[in-house]
Parts: sequence; structure tokens; C-alpha cells
Amino acid sequence: MTAAILGLGTASPPYIYNQDEVAEKFISMFNLDEAKSRALRQLYQNTGITKRHSIQSDFKNDRQKWHFWGEDYPKTVPGMGKRNLIYKQEAPKLAIQAAEKALQNWGGNPSELTHVISVSCTGMYAPGIEFELMQALQLNPSVNRLGINFMGCFGAFKGLSVARAFALENPQNRILVVCTELCSLHLQASQDLDTILGNAIFSDGAAAIVVGSGEKGLWQIANLKSIGLQNSTDKMSWEASDTGFQMKLSHKVPVLLGRHIQSFVHDLLPQGLKMDNCDWPIHPGGKSILQAIEKALGLNKSQTQASWSVLSDYGNMSSCTFLFVLERLMQQEEQKPWAVGLAFGPGLSLEGAVFKRLKDKG
Repeated sequence: MTAAILGLGTASPPYIYNQDEVAEKFISMFNLDEAKSRALRQLYQNTGITKRHSIQSDFKNDRQKWHFWGEDYPKTVPGMGKRNLIYKQEAPKLAIQAAEKALQNWGGNPSELTHVISVSCTGMYAPGIEFELMQALQLNPSVNRLGINFMGCFGAFKGLSVARAFALENPQNRILVVCTELCSLHLQASQDLDTILGNAIFSDGAAAIVVGSGEKGLWQIANLKSIGLQNSTDKMSWEASDTGFQMKLSHKVPVLLGRHIQSFVHDLLPQGLKMDNCDWPIHPGGKSILQAIEKALGLNKSQTQASWSVLSDYGNMSSCTFLFVLERLMQQEEQKPWAVGLAFGPGLSLEGAVFKRLKDKG
């Protein structure tokens, strides 16, 4: 018996910001001098991102402030309570949109769902999104619910791993996994490099998959693997603070990933599977990370095009980003028979999944 992704759907907030526009707004908001303004513009241009989506309603007409945070930002910044309250209000809406699309793409009966898994690292409350999905989709109240919280950018892989285990446990099981992230809620006013980089790349979105066995589906889940690198806990972190969650990101992350990715992939790939027969939907954590993985594995741009395309159009949406990449890969005219998914996050953690392509769904 094998498990497969049976349906996939994504959802984005309606507010879209061009990367150049955001850079200029930050320059104005923080009243940066010419040298810092020039450096900020260059950093934003170098991200590989063209535009990003956010639940933040808009820049306020003729004012140079985020409408979302009020008149005095950044002199006065919202605390964790306000940020999490908005997460509680907005995250379920996006999760439900993504879930409905995944269910439609699957084509099965939602009443057949046996498990609902919510993945998120940008807000917390209980009962959580998994409970709200059960109610909004009118699922059986006895459906098994699970929240996978605070895993970071590789969260989709943890949701996929648990869903696969449930699917292999019973061929009747049908598992809905929904990844929902509102990264823009944690916009920070600090001007240190880690914060500036986080403000420049993160954005909002949601994605969902249905997993099960006994149906042909979209992708067979052939293998999964995870590893935590030793002595790397200080290289990437995502921690709660009085002003929301804060990212710490070392410039050494791409180097470390490039150093370890070959041996990781060697153990991940099924015996006899050649890298040239695979597409490589890689979580686009950032431009330098994608470049480091490509170089270490000897990949060409055609194999990673879906990752670059999602980075440009959406930025880094944390856990749900990988599923956006997988969806974009399915839309390509030319596809390899296999796909190797990779993601990275706090730890440092490396996550991998091997998929065998089964068929396309519109």
C-alpha cells in the first residue's frame, strides 16, 4: 500500500505589494538617510522577489505608515496580543479558502475526511484552525484533529509525514493538511540586519493537500527523510517576544546547507533514481539558499524553475510555500516523472520528500 497526494489548493490574501514599493515605504517610515536608503533598496532588489501578498489592508492613502499598525508606527509598535488577535481573525479565513480548493481538486466527498491537520508558526490559539476547519467544512464532529505548530518553513513536510502515516494505517483514511502563515503580522521595527532581511522576504498565504491511499491521485509519496544538523541551533531561530515573533538568521545558513545537502539527498533518493529524472521543488527560503542548493547538487534552472517563480511572485510564506511550489510545478508544460522536495528551517533542519508523478488535475 502507498500513500499519495490526492488534491492540492492554495490561497493568497487580496493585498499585493511590489517589492520596490515596500522598500520605499520603509525608507519613508523609518526616515532613513541616503546611505541606508541606498543599501535597503539594493537589499530588496537582490531578494529575487517581485511582489508579495499580505493581509495588511494597505498603506494609508497619503500617509507613509502601514494602515494595519496605526498612525504612530514605528514609534509605537503593537504587542504580541494584538498581532495574535488578528491572526485568530484572519488566518482561518485563508485556511478555509485553501482547504476548499484542495477538496475541489481532489473531487472526493468531504464527509470522507477522517483527519484534519493544521500547520502554522505565525500564531497560536485553542481551539485552533483545525477545529474551525471542521466546522466551516461541515465535517463529521468525530474527525481527528491535530495542530502542528511552530515548526517553521519545513512545517508542510511534518504535516505530510503525519498524513502519510495515517494513510498507511488504514486505506479508508483521508487526511486534510492545511498550512497557514501570516508572516506580515510579525513586521519588526528594529533596524538590525536579521530584522531587515525578514521584513524583506516574508509574506502571507495558505495551502492545503488531501492525502490518502487507494486512489491514483497527483503524486505518490515515495520517501521522506529528516535530519537536524549538529551545532547549528544558533544559525536560525523563530522566537516569541513582546512585539511578536522574531527571526534570527545567520548569513552562514546557505553555506551550511550547501555543505550537507549532497549526503542528505544521497540517502533520500530511492536506489537507482537519477537526479536528472527529477524536478526539484525546493522551498525558496531566499535567493542565496536556492543558489547554494543548486550549486551543491549541480542542478540547472529548469529543474528549479517552480521555486524561483514562487519566490518572485509570493516571497517566503514559511510552511505553505513548498506547496505553492509543488502546485506551480504541476502547471509547467514539461515535467519530470519524479520530484524531490526540499525544505529547511530552525535547527538547522533539513527535510526531504520524493514524489512520483501520477497524473495532472486542472
